[in-house]
Amino acid sequence: YCDFFNYAQNELGHSLKPKSLNINNISKEFENPCGQVDWSTAIQVERASLEAIYKGTNGQNWTNNAGWMDDTVDYCLWYGISCDDDGYITGIDLRDNNLVGQYPVYTRTPPTTGGFFSENKWLYTKYGLANIYNLKTLDLANNKLTGTIDSRPLYNLNSLIHFDVSGNQLSGELDALITPSLTHSDFSN
Repeated sequence: YCDFFNYAQNELGHSLKPKSLNINNISKEFENPCGQVDWSTAIQVERASLEAIYKGTNGQNWTNNAGWMDDTVDYCLWYGISCDDDGYITGIDLRDNNLVGQYPVYTRTPPTTGGFFSENKWLYTKYGLANIYNLKTLDLANNKLTGTIDSRPLYNLNSLIHFDVSGNQLSGELDALITPSLTHSDFSN
């Protein structure tokens, strides 16, 4: 859906009509339900996504968390992270690293006031794997991740060629066409 939305908006000039987000009987309009952000902030979103993954999978107790959460270290130098020349994340290899918790597709920060997300805060509070758009390799095998794999958010990962979450306690079904470039996948428990 998000690929189609972005194609229609960017290539055809079609604008999505604002939708109403109704939380706690308060309606709030937003224009982009896909969570896409301006590419100028993509690197900030990627770092925040890595931080959400760290916090959501008990990062302080990982086998190796060198560099993680250190503001003086570029996240491209964090253990298990690979980046391209422009600083975008292309690989996450945290295999056998004692990640414990929910499978980190999305983590949402709850609103602090008012019971709903103001303005476009909805876009900037959703972090996780699905926001790392240039990701080519993801290896989270042999950890202690739980939950359900939902393929819908992963459709944003058009460059993904290697996806391994084997050896975890995950459930769910994935569309075989999750990403057109995928050449290796292992979801076995």
